[in-house]
Amino acid sequence: MQTVQCTGWWEQDGLGRQPMETLRLRFEEHQIVGAGTDVVGEFTLHGLVKESDVTIQKQYIDAHTVDYHGTFDGEGTLQGVWSILGVGGRWLIKVVGLEHGSAEIQDL
Repeated sequence: MQTVQCTGWWEQDGLGRQPMETLRLRFEEHQIVGAGTDVVGEFTLHGLVKESDVTIQKQYIDAHTVDYHGTFDGEGTLQGVWSILGVGGRWLIKVVGLEHGSAEIQDL
């Protein structure tokens, strides 16, 4: 499993674009696992990439879960729409580099 540094954000009406900070992801076969922080708090990510389709659940520590659905461009960018209880908006995550000591990224 290789850990990659990422940048990312999500948007919501009234809050604008909110950055995901200290965002790290690990890819293994078709699975994504990661963690980070944003204006809401600390979170973990668990999901799947199948061909270009992405499904991720973002679990805030001791709080709610947000569903992320979208696409993977094959070159390091995942994007789509998030939703929770009828509220939603756009999101984007981009791989920016390997974590120190990680192996090369494998094809998803």
